[in-house]
Amino acid sequence: MTVLARIFVSCLFVSGAAHAEREPPNFAFGLGYGLLDEKSLMNIDFKVNIPINDYLSTQVLLNSNYLITGSSKSSFAQSELSSNWFLHNEYGRLGVGVGISELEPMDEELESERDVIGQFIGEAFLGSFSLTTNYISTDTTLSNVTSSRIGIGYYFNEDLRTSLYREKYNLDEVGWRLETYFQPKKYRQMGSVGVIARTGDDYDYLGVVVQYYFDYAVSLKQRDREFH
Repeated sequence: MTVLARIFVSCLFVSGAAHAEREPPNFAFGLGYGLLDEKSLMNIDFKVNIPINDYLSTQVLLNSNYLITGSSKSSFAQSELSSNWFLHNEYGRLGVGVGISELEPMDEELESERDVIGQFIGEAFLGSFSLTTNYISTDTTLSNVTSSRIGIGYYFNEDLRTSLYREKYNLDEVGWRLETYFQPKKYRQMGSVGVIARTGDDYDYLGVVVQYYFDYAVSLKQRDREFH
């Protein structure tokens, strides 16, 4: 966990220096809580989107998760640090990325695990609809965070979206994910609330996530199209 945090801070410093004279980066911070097969799962996410020009952008993402089971032998902390690069226009986005996933058991007698992750991201924007595909290179995931998916989203308005995905978790295990995000205009569109439901043999999950954006007056639909 400490190693990934240090790398994340280094990436922010380098990216900020390289793009100081261009459009400023977009920051997002998220907190989530839910039940994964009746076990508590907490999420802390920090994301930085960095525009390079009208067609190219990069992203640094740190995703931390804490599974609490009541036993130190099965409880763990898990983080993913990734750097993603996107080519985009008004009709869609193509992206590639590389990252590190680290699992640290709460039991100090157990060893930590690390895995290098490569991914491909594709999205198409069709009016009120969006099509998404995300392929993860690793065959065995370390938690419910990493998963390949394909799905469709629908915007009821500029600040309300519902999406349905078919996901692959571990090896050949598949399931479904239904999520709804709402961004109220009352608070200058600086935050959103999401409800996520997932189903799978070992990955049934129901949770809520709250996100805060370090900007304002940007609709949820616009965020999804400009920032992944």
